[in-house]
Amino acid sequence: MVYSNAFQLNAALSIEGLTKKYGRIRAVEDLSLEVEEGSVYGLLGPNGSGKTTTLGIILGVIRPNAGLYRWFGRAPDAAIRQKIGALLEIPAFYPYLSAEQNLRITARIKNCGSSRIAEVLSMVNLYDRRRDAYRSYSLGMKQRLAIAATLLADPPVLILDEPTNGLDPQGIAEIRQLILRIAGEGKTILLASHILDEVQKVCSHFAVLNKGKKVFSGRVDEVLSADQRFEVASRDMESLHAALAACPGLLQMEKAERSYIVRLNGQADPAELNRFLFDRGISLSLLNPHRSSLEKEFLRILSESDEAAG
Repeated sequence: MVYSNAFQLNAALSIEGLTKKYGRIRAVEDLSLEVEEGSVYGLLGPNGSGKTTTLGIILGVIRPNAGLYRWFGRAPDAAIRQKIGALLEIPAFYPYLSAEQNLRITARIKNCGSSRIAEVLSMVNLYDRRRDAYRSYSLGMKQRLAIAATLLADPPVLILDEPTNGLDPQGIAEIRQLILRIAGEGKTILLASHILDEVQKVCSHFAVLNKGKKVFSGRVDEVLSADQRFEVASRDMESLHAALAACPGLLQMEKAERSYIVRLNGQADPAELNRFLFDRGISLSLLNPHRSSLEKEFLRILSESDEAAG
């Protein structure tokens, strides 16, 4: 395979043709993607899709069989890896030591100094509990301390593998707000997760992996607005049906019990739809936008990729 040298100048991470095989199993196959600086990039896929293998490769833990990847346009080396903070699992903190003491040990291991300990503890809302033993922390607090450890060296890139795994709703909300706060500082975040509602709330971009292959990549907002669904009703449902059938951008129309569910292309909006029908003498008694969700789009993408694979 011949690889291109045209990596994006504004890309924090560029991957081209990445492949990893375990015997006959292709954990990752010909994967290419770009993660822009300052984005929150979601890596989605069912179990066995290649997410963790991909993260292991770009962190230098797993050696690929083929392909290239670049951090900030440079080949990976020790200096580049110091710019990456990674959380692949909860670190083995000492349970009898405080958060502050554990981070001092982590700072020595990272060789980054301890000057940012108070700052990162404040960032993850643990400063008031900094002297409490790690074993007294809830699971959500432990996860926040783990993220604090990744921030000690002030890396421009964070890699988070299932950061909300096993957390209760309160813990999930805490991690979500923390990710948004970190992203607001301009850091690039690569997030692997199976909780699609959380990905929708925090990610700007995402890619879907299925059986080791990338089957989709794009912006979250563009995917969710690619088509618009509206529930509409009128006293004269027969005339409404005829008018909707002639509506520009109509992709689909379904009859509900007392309304129609119409799917229009992404250029449509409720005001335009209402104006179009009003111009044809139809006054709506119901106009209710139905928002899509990343979960629906994710399942659709997987279904289409499975059908294409045969």
